[in-house]
Amino acid sequence: MTAEIVSDLSGEGYQAAAIASAIAFIVGVYTTAIGLLKLGFLLDFVSAPVLSGWISAVAMVILLGQVGSLIGMDVDSGTAAIIREILGNLDRIKPRTLAIGLTGIFVLLVLEHVGRRWGGRHFLLKLLCTSRAVVVLVVYTIISYLVNRRRDKDSYRWDVTEIETRGLWTPRTHDMKLVQKVAGRAFAPLIAMSVEHLGVGKAFGLRNNYKIDKSQELFFLGVENICNSFFAGGAMSRTAVNSECNVRSPVNFLFTAGFIILTLYELAPALYWIPKATLSAIIIMAVAHLISPPRVFYLYYRTSFVDFVASQLGFWVTLFESTEIGLAAAVGFNIVVTLLRLAFPRSVQLSNIESESEGGARVNGPLPASNAIRVPPEAYYIRFTEDLLFPNAERLKSSIVESIKVRYEPTATTDVSLSSSYGPDRTWNVSDTKRIPRLRRRKGITPIRADLARLRHVVLDMTMVPFIDVTGTMALVELKMELRRYIGSHLQFRFVGLSDPVLERFLRSKWDLANEGDRRSSDSDLVYSSLENALFHREGSDVDDGAEKAMDV
Repeated sequence: MTAEIVSDLSGEGYQAAAIASAIAFIVGVYTTAIGLLKLGFLLDFVSAPVLSGWISAVAMVILLGQVGSLIGMDVDSGTAAIIREILGNLDRIKPRTLAIGLTGIFVLLVLEHVGRRWGGRHFLLKLLCTSRAVVVLVVYTIISYLVNRRRDKDSYRWDVTEIETRGLWTPRTHDMKLVQKVAGRAFAPLIAMSVEHLGVGKAFGLRNNYKIDKSQELFFLGVENICNSFFAGGAMSRTAVNSECNVRSPVNFLFTAGFIILTLYELAPALYWIPKATLSAIIIMAVAHLISPPRVFYLYYRTSFVDFVASQLGFWVTLFESTEIGLAAAVGFNIVVTLLRLAFPRSVQLSNIESESEGGARVNGPLPASNAIRVPPEAYYIRFTEDLLFPNAERLKSSIVESIKVRYEPTATTDVSLSSSYGPDRTWNVSDTKRIPRLRRRKGITPIRADLARLRHVVLDMTMVPFIDVTGTMALVELKMELRRYIGSHLQFRFVGLSDPVLERFLRSKWDLANEGDRRSSDSDLVYSSLENALFHREGSDVDDGAEKAMDV
């Protein structure tokens, strides 16, 4: 997206670096404003299937853009043009350049496989495999220097980057006329950058068991872009490296920054000899992991055809048109479908005869008031009052997790090193650690100790949920994972009031469900025909005393 803007404005006499810096600056201003106004929730309107299709297409575009350098050909931009030129000019492929690129990919694959299989046994081997991109870059740069140093530029054995740099630019203010020109076109990079940043942050939050604040993340991202636009930019890949290296606090950036400064000022001449094919190989291997496999889209197709169509719009329009139009088409399609669904609410009206013909398992009577529901000590009751869709799924999940954390202490059997509030090896993220005690003090709640009342099962009343999408099912999966980390692996989830369409979507998404009384595996979640059975059915005789809780969401 940035490259398209740079290409359009370069003809007006602006340098590419100045245009890119202006884009980073104005995107930083927008993102900072969104973060300060606490509008991070707006990005929840980009659903998980749309993200999968769009990110896969962006990765494919990047990958195809590197094929020319990998084989030693100059090709035009655009997916169709790249494919046409490469297939129509196979005789122009440079064998040496192709050999450099393919062997680089092979070495990267081997190091990745070795690290996955034996990296946990040897620290040095893990360090080597984790730094495989740097290893390949250094080795091939040395080879390139030794082979080409005594040759003229026109007789190099393969193309090299020919980068000539002398450190960092002196900080300077932006040309405000240029900023005005890019202001209207910066919304697509804004959405792409924000979605990517929050998506990566959420993924590593789930992996390392901490919770991100969307608005706070966007505020940080905006300030970073404003400041960096006077110098240069950064990369999201550092998050992955930090996670692999067990980094626990921002202090590591002091060492990272020092190494980068050393490289820019002392090792800059070596950048000249980097083979273009090696850079392409590293980029191709980096983005290849972002492409979702076909089984993911097949799962979307089986679970929700609408979400499947949205993901395909995000993929194909981005692949053959542009990233902005692809994202806009997919998100716009989702919004239109959601508005149409909300504009035509469904209702079920059944007589007593019709109810008995359905067996009473899928159709329930009027939902009782929450104050009329008696919840046993070992249960926690949750009643959803609306559809579980991509705009509300994340907030509902966070609300449930937060409410349980406020009311219950973690059990003694819980691995405290996994808790975001406990453990000396926890990842540096304190927002959840401070928020839970603050909510307890504000509401005057004393958390229930596990030895007084052990929470055994969570009852999810789905009576008023006629529809659930892929993001909703993913939110419930994350809900199970987070609550079992906090309460313990013994925590059981029970469903009641599942309508036929919702039950069918659970089954299509390969959710392991079993009816009460049926033979089941230890990982199965139970489906009950009545709320009373779901609340009071006990497996075994080990029952604790305690408080009772119910919550409407």
